[in-house]
Order: sequence, then structure tokens, then C-alpha cells
Amino acid sequence: MMRNKLIYAALICLITMIGLELGGAIYEGVVVASQWSAHPPASFAILQGSYALPVEHFWIPLHMIVQVLTILVLILCWKYYRVRNLVFVIIGLYLLLRIPTFLYFIPELAVFSTTEPVAAFSKELKERADMWVNLSMIRTMIIASVYVLGWIALSQFKQQEIRNN
Repeated sequence: MMRNKLIYAALICLITMIGLELGGAIYEGVVVASQWSAHPPASFAILQGSYALPVEHFWIPLHMIVQVLTILVLILCWKYYRVRNLVFVIIGLYLLLRIPTFLYFIPELAVFSTTEPVAAFSKELKERADMWVNLSMIRTMIIASVYVLGWIALSQFKQQEIRNN
């Protein structure tokens, strides 16, 4: 009984943290990225200097928490095969999210963050920024999928718990 409460709490925490990621991704896409990508390189100023938006202060801790919670949920739910399988899908989607982030999104954002914002408008930089923003929408959809799968995992856990009692 206590273990089931722990599993339930871990799933709720995971869903909540993924929900924060989803909200952050939507906010970043609608508000933040739309501003820094608007008129490069001048608009890159929002990513630079003493008052630059420190997006990593939000994303790094949140991703770490989600990763730890995902592993915890996997361990706790190991005997619940439907939940375990959903957690494996979540892990796969999360890898699909994180690998391109490290290979493309972070390095490209570093270019935008270090490009002098005083130069004339650059069509090439605008196309690169737009590509980053458009591809980032796919990441947001992946986070949304993980969020939905988290809720499905919770539902599966509850159903298997009812069957076992």
C-alpha cells in the first residue's frame, strides 16, 4: 500500500515536471524565440549582455529533475508491465528530444548568443533563426506527447493496481 502511494506520487511529480517543460516550451516559442529571431542580428541582443535571458537556468534543472523522476518511475513501476512499457516509450521520446538539443539546438543558440547584434539585417541569420524556431516546435510536440503518455501511464497504474487488489 505504501509502495503504491510512492509510485502514485512519483508519477504525479513526473507529470507535473513534464507539464512545466511543456509550458516552458510553449512560452519560449511564443514569447522568447519570437523576439530573438525577429530581426537578426539586432534581435540577438536579447540573448546577450548583462541582462540576457538565462534560459538555461530554467531548462537545465528541469531536464535533470525529469530525467531522475523518469528513472525513479521506471524502477518503481517495473512490475507493472504496461506502465513500464509506457515509461520506455517516454524515455525513447525524451532521447529523441535531447539528442538533437545537444547536437543542433544548443550549438545554434550559442551562435546566436555570440553574434554581434550591431550588424545590418542578415537574411542568412534570419533563415537560421527561423529554422531553429520551426524545428523547436517539433520538440514542443514531443514534450506534449511525453506529457500525455505520463497521464496514460498513471491511468494504467491505477487500473493495474485495482486489478491486483
